[in-house]
Amino acid sequence: MLDGVNTPYETLRTFRFAEVAKHVTTSWQVGNLYTFYVAMNKNSYQKLPPDIKAIFDQLCGEYKERMALMWNSIDFAGKNFAAQKGVEFIDLAPAEAEKWKQATAPLIEDYVKTMVSSGYSEAEVRGWLKFLDERIDYWTQKQVALFIKSPTGPPEIRP
Repeated sequence: MLDGVNTPYETLRTFRFAEVAKHVTTSWQVGNLYTFYVAMNKNSYQKLPPDIKAIFDQLCGEYKERMALMWNSIDFAGKNFAAQKGVEFIDLAPAEAEKWKQATAPLIEDYVKTMVSSGYSEAEVRGWLKFLDERIDYWTQKQVALFIKSPTGPPEIRP
């Protein structure tokens, strides 16, 4: 029995959550980061000839864009499915989102401690977290500026 779950909209359809859920809180401010990337061993990449690196870089960029668009598509399908099942969507108010962020702060601090105990410097780990926050802000603003619609996120990008 689940009292709640923080998950993408697509699971409302694929995991059939919409068949049992009555309410969904849209909590884009505090969860479900969709990271799209292609990873390769750095040393292997450095060994590639420049012309192959250029092709690889171009294809990886296209992949990220296509993957993001595909993810958006299945998220729309999940939200639409849930709406057809009568699920009520509730937007998380900014003040409430701040409370949720504060509630997760101890988990983030535990993560920092775990990574430091694994041999990383605290400054390095906090740098990673700062980078993620900055990238989230950057890409959210980019999405708004480019009018890329999404089923979740700030109101100005929702259809």
